[in-house]
Amino acid sequence: MIEGFVNLYKESGMTSHRAVAEVRRMLGLQRIGHMGTLDPAAEGVLPLALGRATRLISFVEGDTKEYEAELVLGLATNTWDTTGEIMATADASHLTGGLVAESLPHFLGQITQEPPMFSAIKVKGQKLVDLARQGVEIVRERRAAVIHRLEMTGWREDGTRRCATLLISCSKGTYVRSLCRDIGAILGIAACMGKLTRTASGPFELAESVSLGEFRSCPERHIETIEAFLLPFPRVMLDATDGARFVCGQRIGIADIPEGEFAVFSDSRCVGLGLNKHNILIPTRVLSREENP
Repeated sequence: MIEGFVNLYKESGMTSHRAVAEVRRMLGLQRIGHMGTLDPAAEGVLPLALGRATRLISFVEGDTKEYEAELVLGLATNTWDTTGEIMATADASHLTGGLVAESLPHFLGQITQEPPMFSAIKVKGQKLVDLARQGVEIVRERRAAVIHRLEMTGWREDGTRRCATLLISCSKGTYVRSLCRDIGAILGIAACMGKLTRTASGPFELAESVSLGEFRSCPERHIETIEAFLLPFPRVMLDATDGARFVCGQRIGIADIPEGEFAVFSDSRCVGLGLNKHNILIPTRVLSREENP
């Protein structure tokens, strides 16, 4: 049975769907889930869950993602990044790195964003990106996001445009393209996003990621088992009898652990997730050992 997690590096120019399809083809495995789509032009960390591990995604993926993004000042496009149709240009030569850096604290903490039309959000069953490709634009409800960290680490000139490199730590669901556009609005100039690299997604980090080519050469080396991956997470150990009861969906009495959600182990194997309420462990996700991948 193939199961576990892969810290995949998605290269620019490939869709997330294609990256998942490539891994599915290599392994002959249908059950593969990813933890957060990357735009085709973006690159970086695209964590995958294989087989039974797909049932643990909500527990392991975390809420924080980190990016290195290029903010392009003096250019606006219909996709809000440099891959789209140019909608406006402006002379940004009056801007300095200092002015841009001074604008960034405005976006720290809880913010709201307008999603780009070129996004996978569905409205009344239709993806915004499909409507956008038909030339249709609709009003989008603003969405909440949290920016934990926003720093400028680079500055360069490109003709009359100015480009800043940003380090961003944010909640999942944050649109970096929207953030770049909104920074431009604060500065009073057309803006969009250039290059984007996701450097971390929850516990998955860029330094430990593996390219499709590396994965293809030796898949088993790059699949981390469920048990090994969950070692740093909060967990509960059950004996064989209680483990069998848990897998059958029964509640288990426990003591001396705080309330909350835990990875549940029995005989050194993960058998699912459980929620401790008032010293009762309630199964929330069960991993049957006989479950097919």
